[in-house]
Amino acid sequence: MGRHKSITVLGFILSIVLLYFSLRDIEFHKIWETLRRMNPFFALVPLAFIGSAVSLSSFKWSRIAGPTVRFEEAFVAFLIGLFINNVLPARIGEVARGYVLAKKKGFSFTYSFSTVLIDRFFDLTGLLLLTMVFLPKSSLPPTVSKAIYVLVGLLILCIVLIILLSRESIAHLVSGKLLKIEKSFLKRFAKRIIEVQENLNRIASPFMIIYLICISFLAWFSMSVALYFVILALGVSVPFACVPFVCALLNMGITLPSSPGYVGLYQFLLVYLLSIFGVPKYEGFTVSVLYHASWYIPYTVVGFIFLIHEHLRIKDIQKLDEEQEAQ
Repeated sequence: MGRHKSITVLGFILSIVLLYFSLRDIEFHKIWETLRRMNPFFALVPLAFIGSAVSLSSFKWSRIAGPTVRFEEAFVAFLIGLFINNVLPARIGEVARGYVLAKKKGFSFTYSFSTVLIDRFFDLTGLLLLTMVFLPKSSLPPTVSKAIYVLVGLLILCIVLIILLSRESIAHLVSGKLLKIEKSFLKRFAKRIIEVQENLNRIASPFMIIYLICISFLAWFSMSVALYFVILALGVSVPFACVPFVCALLNMGITLPSSPGYVGLYQFLLVYLLSIFGVPKYEGFTVSVLYHASWYIPYTVVGFIFLIHEHLRIKDIQKLDEEQEAQ
């Protein structure tokens, strides 16, 4: 069984198991009661902040990809990537948006995909910063507290790596060491380091790095505000200051293998994180379903429209992903 198939099978199993634990011991009539008290106005407000988050993320990626890449081009490629992640297993949305950008701009796929890797790097840094800024002052479960220390280390590591990998001499040194190791995946990683360095070299100024991290922070903060309005719409009691912390850990958690669209994993994580702040399981599950739908449906619909408009075929993207795996 290939790597992607193994990840896909594991993801579906994990999603089913976590969805079961998310629903276990919930009285379904309480979910219905929570939905019945939903405020329709607040339920629609999250769409504006989700749109803002996507726009900020697209703008950030366009700055990373180079001065010739327009915001609209990055926006289209970004939404197509989100659509692919929502409907296909193995999370090949990043490959998809690299492919779309390369096709639109005439870039090599190698170059386009390296800009996606850097963009994801800044995404992670923005999430870690959001976690640190909105770290609750109240006591947290021991497992979460331990995870926070790991996240602090990751934040520092991300910033240091961005600076180090932007230096040509360091990137070539690391790449050369990895190329000597007789492991195919390490050789692929060595090539990626050089590609990433060439892109980082353009944006290596401290001002630009801080600028991109701030945009990433604002994008994730917008998603946090969207979550808060979903919580308000359902009449659930959670202080606003806790919501960005929940949103940050949620989005870092969904990097685990799961089914397309993160079904099951998304519900489990959000139910658990909201329970830290006293939200009952049935309310947490209802929030998770409504918040999940508030971005899943627009991403899927708009991304599909863009896919058709760009005359792209999903088979071509899957084939490219298989070629990347085989290299």
